[in-house]
Amino acid sequence: MSRTRIIAAAAAALAIGAGAVVVGGTGSAAAADVFPVDNGRTTIVYLTHAETVTAAQIGAGNVINALLGNDRWAVTLEQGSRYAGSWYYRPDKGRVWSNVTGQQVVAEAAAHPNGRVALGITPSVLAHPLWVQQVW
Repeated sequence: MSRTRIIAAAAAALAIGAGAVVVGGTGSAAAADVFPVDNGRTTIVYLTHAETVTAAQIGAGNVINALLGNDRWAVTLEQGSRYAGSWYYRPDKGRVWSNVTGQQVVAEAAAHPNGRVALGITPSVLAHPLWVQQVW
């Protein structure tokens, strides 16, 4: 996959997550909090709990795997996540991996009181241009 396609795929996944509040029709015109960091190389989008719930309801997490597969995004699971034990070592990648899907990450965060997700995109990191973090 070319660098341009990877960046476009990650940006689309990020936009789906950030736009969940608009698509879901929550009645709020405000989008998620968006912060450029790392001298503009990374953009972080924090969804509110309501936005995370809406993202889970519309299946926004499925877009992550549909566009990036299981190998081109990273995840940080909350300490109490039911998926925390799904890590395994991948010799071909030289690191540990998780079987969790984007939708599982988003839906689990949405199910917790005040649970939310943070999405980060770093186009310069071709192996993992997108990361998703649970927060609750």
